Amino acid sequence: MFKKLIILCLTMGLSGFVAADSVRLSADAPETYVVKKGDTLWDIAGLYLEKPWHWPTLWQHNPAIKNPHLIYPGDMLSLSWIDGKPVLSYTSGGVTTDSAPINGASTALLRQYLTYDSLIAEQDYRLAPRVLGTGEGWSYISTRTPFFVDMPLENQDWYIYRPITHFDREVGEDDVVRMISLKKVGEAKLVRALEEISELKLVKQNQEIKPNDIMLPALGAKTGEIFHPQPAPSGISGKVIGHLYGSNYVGLRQIVVVDRGEADGLDEGHTLSVIMPGAALKGVKGDMRYDSDVDNAADPVQFNLPSRSAGTLLVIRSYPQFSLAMVVDAEQPLKADMPVMAAEG
Repeated sequence: MFKKLIILCLTMGLSGFVAADSVRLSADAPETYVVKKGDTLWDIAGLYLEKPWHWPTLWQHNPAIKNPHLIYPGDMLSLSWIDGKPVLSYTSGGVTTDSAPINGASTALLRQYLTYDSLIAEQDYRLAPRVLGTGEGWSYISTRTPFFVDMPLENQDWYIYRPITHFDREVGEDDVVRMISLKKVGEAKLVRALEEISELKLVKQNQEIKPNDIMLPALGAKTGEIFHPQPAPSGISGKVIGHLYGSNYVGLRQIVVVDRGEADGLDEGHTLSVIMPGAALKGVKGDMRYDSDVDNAADPVQFNLPSRSAGTLLVIRSYPQFSLAMVVDAEQPLKADMPVMAAEG
């Protein structure tokens, strides 16, 4: 009934990227850098490149590197030039048995979106078990007393979610796909299943649990998520349809929902540019005004000023028709309905 979480470990081939001689290095790119615990590929790429998603091209002409996707804290990165092209190499700092390669983006920031469902299809949302409340009729549920849900359950461990907002996408003339964003508010364990209801015990809460919160089976923490930034396939275009939890504006390190997903070729690790459309001008020569300042909406537009990139998104989770993406670069607050397209190659 519910879509299971899938463990994702993305590895990325080296073919299909821009040539190394077209990569633009940052003005202050270091000649050497020692990888530290807590670094991410995106952070390190930003040290070396104007466009971090070109990261893999720095490895292309270095056959000594067997696996360009895995670098570890303690490794030393060295920048050199071969035939006029920038090349990045590394010296191993000594991988231990408990070492883990650095991620593409902050694990702490992504954990809740990678470990738990944050979007759920409307049909699954309607079928999910709902919290009824406590036998004493308390408005808020705490770990001190058992509570009940509206159907018999089998799984022992459950996560409790609160619906926040919904997102719609038209996929045909009369077909609208809707997904609901969920915020995890607690964890519970099954006490007993009765004929029509179940009794559970709250074992962890992030905030108050309320009647009508929904329940989903606890599927365990995901492991091995490694995101390698790369441009989304050329031709992909869509829009930001909102902040995951309903805010009007979003900024750096926040999560947005994009109306493109697996069915469109968008996958984890892909980068997208958020576009700020240029202003439209109406009027006649010598009396041009912004479209928003013109009383008659029917007046023809005379000039559309150029659009520009207002930020960059890194896709962290994709669904068939939607994706979750982190704002990894922003020149201004971003908002719903801003267009997105494949990041410039």
